[in-house]
Amino acid sequence: MTSNIAESINAALKDARELPVLPLLDYIRQLIGRWNVTIQRNAIESFTDLGKKYDTMLIDNIELSHQMKVTPSTSYLYSVLDKDKLRMMFLKDRTCNCRRFQLDELPCAHAWA
Repeated sequence: MTSNIAESINAALKDARELPVLPLLDYIRQLIGRWNVTIQRNAIESFTDLGKKYDTMLIDNIELSHQMKVTPSTSYLYSVLDKDKLRMMFLKDRTCNCRRFQLDELPCAHAWA
C-alpha cells in the first residue's frame, strides 16, 4: 500500500526516472523546492477570521503600539518603552514580560511595536 505523497512524487518524477543519479537528485531538489514555495505562498495568502472580540484586541494593540519606543538588542530581543515602563519582547519565543502575549496567545501591543 502506498501513500498519497509517494504516489504524487512518483507521478512527478515520471519523466526524470531515466536521468543519471546526480541530475535526478538535482531534479528532485528543485521539484520539492518549487512545491515548498507554492505551499508557503498559499499559506501567506490565506486569511483566518479570529472573530470580533479578537480582531478588536488586535486592532487595539496595534493602535497602542504606535505610542511606544522600540530599541533592538538582538534580532529577536527588543526593549519596548511603554510610557514609563520598560518591557522586554522576545520574538523568537513569542514572549513578553507583560505576560499578555503568553496569556492571550495573540501579539500584545509590545510585539506590534
